[in-house]
Amino acid sequence: MQFATIFYAFAMLFLCAFAAPLESRQEKVSNVKCTGKTPLDFHTSNVALLQICGGIAGKIQKCQGRPTSTVGQSGNVRFTINPVVKGDQINISKGRWEQGIKAAFAVCGQNIPFTATFDGGAVKGDVNVVYEQV
Repeated sequence: MQFATIFYAFAMLFLCAFAAPLESRQEKVSNVKCTGKTPLDFHTSNVALLQICGGIAGKIQKCQGRPTSTVGQSGNVRFTINPVVKGDQINISKGRWEQGIKAAFAVCGQNIPFTATFDGGAVKGDVNVVYEQV
């Protein structure tokens, strides 16, 4: 009985050592430039965030239709995405998009306007993102 308990404890320790990391994925962003000092409205920003690619709310997990540019706008808040490689198609996933926004906010502050380049998000490479008040 004692052997079984020790074996179980070591088996669990082994499994936990190779389990998924506890921290969430941090998306890489570069060229972050904070373009304002006043935070934009939180709710309006969240609605605009989900309006890219014709809408990625709910069960949709990826930009649909592979556009060559896309805008998500709600009220006076706008997100604009363009591929770094001219003519490339946007295929950013919802997870990559939201993590990129969080990473840019970590640099500029929550809901502070910015421009940045998100790692990946297009068929051939990265995407440039503008978050602004209009």
